[in-house]
Amino acid sequence: MAKEKIKIGSKKLTEEKTSNFSETENVASGEEIVESINEDNKINETEENLEKVNSEIENLIKKNTKQHDEFQQIEISNEIAEEKLSEILDTQKPQKRKKSTIINLILLLVNIVFMVFIVNGLVKNIGEQSFVEYIKNQGFRLLWLIGGIVCYALYMFSQTIMFHALIKDLTGKSQWGLSYNVGITGKYYDNITPFAVGGQPLQIVELSKTGISPGISTSIPLMKMIINSMVSAILGLIFYIIGLSKITPTNQLFAFLFVIFEILGIIGLVITIFCVLFMIILSTGTLFTRSLIAWIVKIGYKLKIVKNYRTTLKKWFDQVREYKLSMSYLMKNKWLLVKMILYSCLESLSYAGISFFVVMAFMDTSNLSVSQINIWFILFTCIVKYYICSMSGSYIPLPGATGLMEIAFIALYGEFVGDAIVWALLTWRIISYYLILIHGFVHEVVKISKNVVKNKKQKNRLIKNIKT
Repeated sequence: MAKEKIKIGSKKLTEEKTSNFSETENVASGEEIVESINEDNKINETEENLEKVNSEIENLIKKNTKQHDEFQQIEISNEIAEEKLSEILDTQKPQKRKKSTIINLILLLVNIVFMVFIVNGLVKNIGEQSFVEYIKNQGFRLLWLIGGIVCYALYMFSQTIMFHALIKDLTGKSQWGLSYNVGITGKYYDNITPFAVGGQPLQIVELSKTGISPGISTSIPLMKMIINSMVSAILGLIFYIIGLSKITPTNQLFAFLFVIFEILGIIGLVITIFCVLFMIILSTGTLFTRSLIAWIVKIGYKLKIVKNYRTTLKKWFDQVREYKLSMSYLMKNKWLLVKMILYSCLESLSYAGISFFVVMAFMDTSNLSVSQINIWFILFTCIVKYYICSMSGSYIPLPGATGLMEIAFIALYGEFVGDAIVWALLTWRIISYYLILIHGFVHEVVKISKNVVKNKKQKNRLIKNIKT
């Protein structure tokens, strides 16, 4: 009996062990299945990640290929650009640069003499109140001039950000220092040369110095100039259409002067629009465009205006090609075009806003009606009058359109500031013109000083290496 119990117990124990073993085996096999499933999932995830990476690589290759193709469209003009760059560098030779500097200094001297002449004449007519007394009487109103300085800063910032957008899009590199350098260099040389033609060549030189290809170095200032010209013409047209009918001068003298500058401004606006349309025609590069240019050059040759027919015709055809490539690039890169238009609007409106803050600082409310003292009306009127000034003086050969700009400011803003017109004029020209000259001159001096120090260090290093 005891043996039977032992056998039964042993049997039960064996069954329990077998049961436990099978359970363990099941658990083990279950874990293996889970591990297998996890491994499969990991493999699937890895495959998915690889597919994503491959997809991203393909997209990046496509994007780079597209950018390369777009760059190639600009690079096509490298041969033309190298010729143009060579011509520009030729003008930078010591002898020619010395001659150019002397001419610019003479023109600047004429500018200053003319300004002194106008200011001296106005000072005699404002009574015995000195400038210091006038400043004391104005008090906190002069704080409006801070707004004018801010407008100048925005104006220079818009230059920098426009060049930054173009440089980054065309080279793939973010270069804020270069963008600032190119912007201020262009503005400085534009304002010391007749018809503002000195800036663009120097900008091309500055860009090419950094290793950017001649094609891109030539295209960047050209694209900015095209956008600025179009935006300036459109804004001028808008403010002329909306604003002229809403401006009512306070007396007959201002009404007469306003009509004169209104006519001069319309002439300037028509010329600006014509130039923009001509640029658009050039950018098409059609057979009609080439035939038109050949006809114009032929007439110039017959009138003895053009000396070398073939050379001039080639230059014009090269210019057509540059315009076409630049416009084509902008039209294909819509987002860049939108950004450039917005930045150009900021540039133009911030510069126009300087006159508003100057007027608010020196305004004489005794001769104005209640409706004319409204700040929004003054802002709108000042911007409209700025565009009249700008368009009136846009084709004056002297740097900064000296002469006409001063007379236009006196005629158009005189009703707002009264006897303080002399101080308002001086302040406006200092912020909007002479500050650019000072800013640009200091920038050029610092740049030259850095180059001198850099060359001296290189020379010392070379001498040290030779000695060792």
